[in-house]
This record gives sequence, C-alpha cells and structure tokens, in this order.
Amino acid sequence: MIKTIYSLGHKYMIDENPSIVQAITLPLEKPDDTIKYAVIIDLSLQTKKVQLSLKEIGSSTSTDLLWLGTADGAASPQWYGTVRNIEYLLGQTIPNLLERWDREDSYYRLLKEAHQLFFLDLGATKKSDERYRYVFNPIYIGGTLTEVDGKKAVSEVAKQFQHFVEKEAHVNSKDVLLYSLAIDGKLIVKQPEYERLVISEKLSVFKDAEEGICALTNKKAPVTGETTKLKFNYYINDKISFASDLDKKSFVKNLSISREAYQAIMAGEAYILRDFNTRFSGLPCYIIPEFLYDVPFANTPLQDISERIRRFIRTVKTVETAEFLYRDIEDYKLFEEQMDNYISLHFLFYTKSQASLKINKLISDVPLTYLRALGRGMRNVEDIGRRFFSSGKFNLGLDAIYYLIPMRTQRGENLEKRKILYVYESLLTNKSISYQWLVTQFVQLAKVHMYANYDLYQYKSKKEYNDFQLIDSMIHAQLFLKLLYRLNLIKEGRKMTDISYDLPDAEMAEYMETMNYMTAQRALFLLGYLIARIGAEQVKRSNERSEVLGQARAGKTVSKPILSKINYHGMNKQKVMMLSTEVFEKLRQLKIASLYNESIYAAHKHLLDVALREKWSLSDRESVFYLLSGYAYGTKRILENAKKGKTELDDEE
Repeated sequence: MIKTIYSLGHKYMIDENPSIVQAITLPLEKPDDTIKYAVIIDLSLQTKKVQLSLKEIGSSTSTDLLWLGTADGAASPQWYGTVRNIEYLLGQTIPNLLERWDREDSYYRLLKEAHQLFFLDLGATKKSDERYRYVFNPIYIGGTLTEVDGKKAVSEVAKQFQHFVEKEAHVNSKDVLLYSLAIDGKLIVKQPEYERLVISEKLSVFKDAEEGICALTNKKAPVTGETTKLKFNYYINDKISFASDLDKKSFVKNLSISREAYQAIMAGEAYILRDFNTRFSGLPCYIIPEFLYDVPFANTPLQDISERIRRFIRTVKTVETAEFLYRDIEDYKLFEEQMDNYISLHFLFYTKSQASLKINKLISDVPLTYLRALGRGMRNVEDIGRRFFSSGKFNLGLDAIYYLIPMRTQRGENLEKRKILYVYESLLTNKSISYQWLVTQFVQLAKVHMYANYDLYQYKSKKEYNDFQLIDSMIHAQLFLKLLYRLNLIKEGRKMTDISYDLPDAEMAEYMETMNYMTAQRALFLLGYLIARIGAEQVKRSNERSEVLGQARAGKTVSKPILSKINYHGMNKQKVMMLSTEVFEKLRQLKIASLYNESIYAAHKHLLDVALREKWSLSDRESVFYLLSGYAYGTKRILENAKKGKTELDDEE
C-alpha cells in the first residue's frame, strides 16, 4: 500500500508542481451543502483594531489558506496559522510561533508586537497551564474578561469573539469552517518562514537519520523507519517487539524511507484525502488508485485521470447516473480500455474518531473490469424491476445495497458494519457469498420493517409507512439475489425441474421464470401472493372503518393481521402446510375466494405437493423469504393498479 501511495504522490508532485506545504493541505469536510466560510482575522498594529474579511469556501480554499489540520501528536502545542478551532488563534498560536520563528525574519517583529498589544498574560502556576497563559484581550472586540483560570478564560474569549464575527461579518459562526490569522494584512500562512517551519516539523523524523537504501526509490540517502508523521498506519512502529533486534532505532530495518519518498507519501496521502474520499451510504471510504505499469496515458494530467475514476466509482455507488455516465464513457472507449488494463483500485473503509483513523476493511486490487461488469449487472436487474413494475426505483448501486443488510447502530455508530463489508468485498472482488447467510439477512430485514424497529438499526424510516418499506425491501432483495446469480457470486446450486402447472396470470409466471425459482420457491411465492390479496382486503375494511370514525388511513403492517401468521424466526414444512390451509380459509371468510384466487391457490397447492413429495429443499428462513417475496410482488401490483384506477378484478380478468 505504501508503494501505491508513494507512486500517486510522486506523480502528483511532477504533474502539479506544488510546494510541499500546498501538496499536504487537507480537504475541508462540509457537514451539509449550505455555503460555508473562512474568516481572515487581521490584527492591525497601526489602528489597534481587529479587522475581519470573509471568504466563501471553495475547492481551492484549503490550499490558499494552507489548512493542515492540527499540529502533529497528541496534546501537542498548536501553532498553525489556519485553524478550525478559534481558541488556538486566541491563545497559544502566536506564543508558540514566537518560540519557533527565526528572529532575523522581518515578520517576527510583527508577531512580537501583536503579542504584546493584543494579548494578556494570565500567568501560569503549573506547567500544564502554560498553553493557556496568554489570551486575546477582549476589549478589542468590545468584550470583557471575567475568568482568571487560563483554560476557562480562552473559552470565554472564544465565545465573545464568535459573537463579534457574527456581528461584524454578518455570518452565523456555525457556517465558519476556518479561521486564518494575519497581522497588518499579511497572512501568517503566506510567509516563507511559516512554510519552512511546517516542512521542518513534518520531516523532523529525519533528525537522526543515517545513510541507507530507500525501499521506495532504491536510492542511497538518509533514511528513517518512523512513520508517525504520516496519516495512514502502514505497519506497527509503536511497540518495541515489532522492531528489528527489539531496538526502537532499528525500525528503519523494517522499512527505510528517504526524505524524497517521505514527501511523496505525504503528498499522496493528502491527495487521497482531498480527491478520493467518498461514502457508501453510512460508510466512509478512501479510493486509492494504483498504476500497475508505465501507463500509456502518462501525459494525461492526474486530475483528468482522477476525475474519470471518481465518475466511474459513482456508476456502482448509485445506478441513477450510470446510464449517462455509460454514454460518456463510450466516447472515451480507448482511454477507458487503457485504464482497465493499467489501473486497479484499493477501497479503504475507515472510521474516524477525533484525530485517529481506524481501518475497518481494506479491499485491495479491484480491477476496473470488475466494476464495469458490476455496473452492467446493476443496470440489467434495474431493467427487470422496471419491466415488471411500472413505478418505483430499482436502484441496486452500492449505496442502496447498504440498506438491504440490517445492522444495529448505537449513538449513530454502525456496530455491525462487518456484514455490509462482507457483501462489498464479494461484489468488488468477484468473491462468492453465502446464499443462506443472505437469506437470513433478508428475513431479519423483513422483521425490522414488519415491527418498525427502526431505532435499533441504520434506517430512518417512518413507522407509519412500515408496510411500504417491507414491500420495497423484499422486491429489492429479490433483485439483488438475481444480480448475484448473474455475476456468478452465489455458488449454492439450484436444482431446476420442469413441472407443468396452470396459472391464470402470465405476467406472474414470467416473473417467477425470470427469477429462476424452484418448485418449492414458486409454491411459497404463490402463497405469499394470496397473503397479499388477503392483506389488501383487510386494509380495505380497516380504511372503511377509519373513514366512518374520521381517522386517517395508514400504511402500517398492523392493518394486515394475516401477516402475523408468518413466523419470522423460520417456518418448516409443517408450518407452511398449516399456513396454506389458513390462507384458503381466510379467502373464504373474507369472501374473496374468486375463481382467479382459487386458481392461484390450486397452482400453489399443486406445486407444494410436488415439492413435498420430492424432498423439501428449503431452510426454515428460506420459506419465510419466498413467502414475503410473493407478498411483496402481489402488494406492489395492487398498489400500482390502485394508482391507475384499477381494481383486483382487472388482474383477474
């Protein structure tokens, strides 16, 4: 992985020719799509006033203001000139810069005068209080200081300063993402000495470096084995037991990196953070491209290649834009074919907690050809959905698939993300996936929607529409299984047997044929379809009662008592047979045992008898899934007919 990131950073440095500090600037994470701002805080020594200027956050803001995050290391003194936390600028930034800045540099005088003029010395009784010793004097913004404790004083002044920003700049402080400090109109981050200090800090790992051979450039140069200044953890270097000869200085024997390579790695990491950071619904992910050989499109700017890769990823994230992108890709077919052969992708799924980065899953070496085949498969099953249903979205991109696997959450954190990562790994690397495991997940998904247990899982659905969610999720689950079979990712074989049966619904017969359902699966699908007809009648009667009482209609599963007959823990063949009898009796009881419904039931009973004679091949959870598949199919058709002004009689005809 480190070689991949080095190569990416090396190409970026050659193509863009930025300064080292510009190359390692970080992206600005916007919490939403609203306009956000950066505020320049200018301390004027001549007028003895604080002047503010507002900049709208754009694609180049982090580079223009050299946003680098926070100083390296836990609890390190903060001295960067551009920050997100305004408390740093109002407290420790200038004092820490004065300790580092070259006293012969002309800007040092400005720092010193600004410190003397605009800051108060609160003193420090303990060493731990040193970072809070100096605080901005709030009289320059019309405020007062009442706190004497250093930490509390900085916090108090920060609140007053934010009110000052809101009043003077006419902006909500929540919309300000960055603050950058200037003195007499000169930004700290624009000073050559500031860049020198940043580089010195980032390359401080070479302080005691000895001559060696760089593992990445294969050149002789001073090398280090310390990677603490890098964003990603490439190997363990904080435990002495992992060092060669159990000596901390011998980490360099594990991996030796020269200064040139180190800078390229930092640039590569920052480029990934800026340009290849994405999300698959609730999962953040870095996409890391690897150039396998000397690419024939070496003269193509890296930004162009990156944009093509990002757009290509979007085709499997959300299929909604796939058709447009597919046409666009066709215009560059030669270029895309070259990319297929010379680029592979690494998917690094991670969780970010404060300054640390926890890697949840690394899916390596994904050829673009896999993604292309995956995109085609997604479009094909989407077409199947559109063919059988006139309304609804049948998007099966990676974003939508995320919601087909129920995962428990707690305080916004996904506790079972390993489940969806297992699915993504299968799709991205062409690795087989367990059919029985998937069916178990789909039955659990149905249970979540059936009982509207949304608070425990990753769903934000409304409880009053849980029946609609149940229907849509089961249809998408069927289509997803179809996708996996088409991609040959499910290895459990299906024993297909030709069997004749009379079904008064050609479209339903075609649907089951398209889904390649076996005899037992068809029997349960038809039983589920009849449950949909019963449920529709129960809802109809419930709505009639609600109208009499002046109550609103609902889309809840509780309006369909027939659904309580399905055991979501699983149903063996005896329970299926009992349910079959109950369904027939319910058709008679509700007076909907029409010729059409009885014909459907007859076909179900015939198929069920054949499946029982052959050898019951379905697991208990499979039985539930195919019952629900038929229920979802039948209810979806009823809802679509209702939108068109049709009734169930139209189906029967």
